[in-house]
Order: sequence, then C-alpha cells, then structure tokens
Amino acid sequence: MSLSLQEYQNLLYGKLTACKGQFDAYLSENGYKLDFNTELNYVYQIVMSGLNVEYSFPYTPVESVISSFLKAAKIGLSLCPTEQLCFLKTEYSESSGQYVTQLGLGYKGILKLAYRSGKVKQINANVFYEKDTFQYNGVNSKVTHTTTVLSKAMRGQLAGGYCQTELIDGSFKTTVMPPEEILAIEEQGKVMGNEAWLSVHVDQMREKTLIKRHWKTLCPCIYRDSVMNDPMLFDDQDCQHSSNQQAYEEQFESAYSREAY
Repeated sequence: MSLSLQEYQNLLYGKLTACKGQFDAYLSENGYKLDFNTELNYVYQIVMSGLNVEYSFPYTPVESVISSFLKAAKIGLSLCPTEQLCFLKTEYSESSGQYVTQLGLGYKGILKLAYRSGKVKQINANVFYEKDTFQYNGVNSKVTHTTTVLSKAMRGQLAGGYCQTELIDGSFKTTVMPPEEILAIEEQGKVMGNEAWLSVHVDQMREKTLIKRHWKTLCPCIYRDSVMNDPMLFDDQDCQHSSNQQAYEEQFESAYSREAY
C-alpha cells in the first residue's frame, strides 16, 4: 500500500460512500432490504482488519473491494460477520498479476439464496461410510442411503458424501464427492487453524463443504441469466467443478450404481 494509513482510509471511505446510488438501485431493483450505512461499516471494518497482513484487503485494488461490496448488494446478502452469509476474500488474479478482493458465499448464504428462489423444497447434505448402504443414481435422481447403526465407529471409514436438492416440481439435483476430496479440504481447514475440523462436529463441517460444492450444480437450475451465476461467487478451493467433477460423478455412478450391487 503506497498511501499513508490516513490517505487509504479516506480513499476507501470515499469510494464506498460514492457507490450508495448503485447500492440502493440494486436493492430497489430486486426488492432486497439492506441498510447502506450498516453494510458500509461492515466492509470498512473487514478491510481495515487486514492492515499489515500480507496480500490482505488493503493491498488489493480498492476497485475490487467496491465491486465485491456492490455484488453483495446485488444478490441481497449482508456482509455481517456473525450472519456468515457471504464474506470478502483475496485471491491472486492471473490476468492482472496482483491480489484482488472478491466476494465469497458461505453455506448459510447459499441456503438462503436457494430457498429464496422459490424453486427449492428441500436440501439435504450427508456423508456416508463404508458399511452404509449407498447407491448413486445420477445427477438428476435421489440417492439411496441407509444405515442400520448410528455409531460412526461401527460404520467404517468415510466413503464419500452427497448433497441433493428436491425442487418444487418434484425433480432432484444431486452432487457427490469422493472421500479423498472431502479429506483434502478437511486438511486445508486444519492447516488454516479452523478448530471445528478437529472437533466432534467434523461431519457437520463436511456437510457444509458438500453444500458449497452442490451450489455449482444447483444454481444454474434455479437462477438463470443473473449475477448468481458469476463464477467469482464460488469458492474455487471447495468448488472445483467442470471436467474434474464430471469425472468424480462418473466414478460414483460406476462404483455405487444399482448395477454395482
């Protein structure tokens, strides 16, 4: 950051204040209710918390901060840290050769967006173990998952996970993840100091990961031609889709399909 602290604070506050018109226009256009001054304060505090932290928000282009702030308004989600609907993050941009601020979605934000669409009846995320009965029936079908015991110790090793959505029209969308990928994300969380991955709530953390992965499958089905389909809204570390995801789904269809039993 080449500016002095006071200069940067003035720049950031001025840029945020100047976008009030666009912020309010997004809310009016979509019927969302957020308080501009409250959200501005959240963003300001979040950005300034990164002072003296390498590659953090104050060291990214201020335009990327403003863009992320407005994107949150456009999808109608608060950046309140305690609500955990969405958040700011920094990522390296290959095109610009520098770190930029981007908007990410938390699992609570994903659930809010999904149910707000009016097209979702129910979302269910779960992990399954080696001794469970599990059958993957394809991306457009409901899985079959049963177990005769509740004790994880008696169900064997983690064998995978899934997140499925039942839509209002009765159809299903299903996303699966192999155990290797779930555990890799789990290790990432541990390295970053997230103690929840070391607690008795580890399966709930896995389910949150599955919901985030599922959003890439679900979002295009319930939101079309909207900002919700912006790839920047997806946590790339948790949502590696495209050819890799297709390969995983083909593996599951082979290993856990009806013909495999």
